Amino acid sequence: MQSSARVLIVVRRALIIAISSVAAVALAGQDRIDFDRLSLEQGLSQSIIEQIVQDQKGFMWFATEDGLNRFDGYRFSVFKNVPGDPDSLSYNELKALYEDRAGILWVGIFESGLNSFDPATEKVVRYRHDDDDPASLAGDTVRCILEDRSGRLWIGTQDGGLDRLDRETGEFSHHLLGGAPPTSAGFDDIRVIFQDRDGVLWIGTNGGGLVRFDPDSGVSTRYLSDLQDPHSLSDDRVFAILEDHTGTLWIGTYGGGLEILDRATGRFTHHRSDPEDPTAISYDLVKALFEDHEGTLWIGTDGGGLNQFDRDSGAFISYRHDPTD
Repeated sequence: MQSSARVLIVVRRALIIAISSVAAVALAGQDRIDFDRLSLEQGLSQSIIEQIVQDQKGFMWFATEDGLNRFDGYRFSVFKNVPGDPDSLSYNELKALYEDRAGILWVGIFESGLNSFDPATEKVVRYRHDDDDPASLAGDTVRCILEDRSGRLWIGTQDGGLDRLDRETGEFSHHLLGGAPPTSAGFDDIRVIFQDRDGVLWIGTNGGGLVRFDPDSGVSTRYLSDLQDPHSLSDDRVFAILEDHTGTLWIGTYGGGLEILDRATGRFTHHRSDPEDPTAISYDLVKALFEDHEGTLWIGTDGGGLNQFDRDSGAFISYRHDPTD
C-alpha cells in the first residue's frame, strides 16, 4: 500500500473535486475553469454521489446509490452488500458518510439503518430500527451523521428525528426537537447537522425548518418561515449549514436560496436567484456549502450548477454544465 502522503498528493492532483485549484483559478480572474471527470468509465460504481469524505490517510470515499467507493488516486475499490454476509454493508443505496476521529467510517443507508465501516479490516457493524427495542435506531433511513467536539455521535434520520449513539453499548437515545407540533411536515426528517464554534448544533430538516440545539442542556429553538415576516427563514426545507471563518452562519434552503442568520436577532438575510441579475445566486435549491482553505465559499445547487461567492462585491459567480464543452 502507498504511504499516506503519496496517496494524498496523487488524489489532490487527479481528483475532480479539487476545490482549492478551482478557487485559485476563479480568484485570479480567469473566466474558464476546466473540470476533470471520474465516472463509470474510470471504475466508479454509480454516478449519483450523495456524500464525499477524504479520510485521515488521504483516500477519497464516495457514498453512491450503488455502494461505497474508495479512490486512491489511480483506481476505485467498491464495497457493497453481499447477501448472507453480515460483515458487508446492509444495503447499497447510501445517503450519508462521515469519518470519526478514530478513522471509522459511518454510513447512512436508505431504509437499512446505520453501518460502521472499519477501513483497516473492511468489516461492517450494522444498526437497525427495532419496534420492540426503544434503545434502537429511531428510523432506518439515515440522512446525516456528525461527531461533535465532545466525541458524541449524532444521527439524523429521515423519519425518526435526531439520535445519539452510545458506541460502547450500541444504544441510541432519542432527542425531541421543540418549537413545532410533532405532526408538522418534516418535523422528524433531519437532513443536515452542523456544530458551530460555540458547541451549538444546528439542524436542518426537510420541511420542519432550522433548529438550534444545545447538546448539553437539550434545549432547542426552531426557526420557521413566516410569510408575514420578511426577516424569517425563506423556506422550511434546510439542506446545508456552514459557519465560515468569519463566524457567519450560512443556511442553504431547498427552495428559498441561501440565507445568513444573525444569531443575536434571529433575523435572516436572503440571497435569492434573479433571472434579471447575473450576479445573483444561480438557483434557489441549495444542497451543499463548503469553505476552502483560502476562505472562498462554494455553493452547490440542485439544478443551477456550482456557485462561488465573492465576499468583496457580494456577487455570485456560477459554473454550469455546457453540453457543447
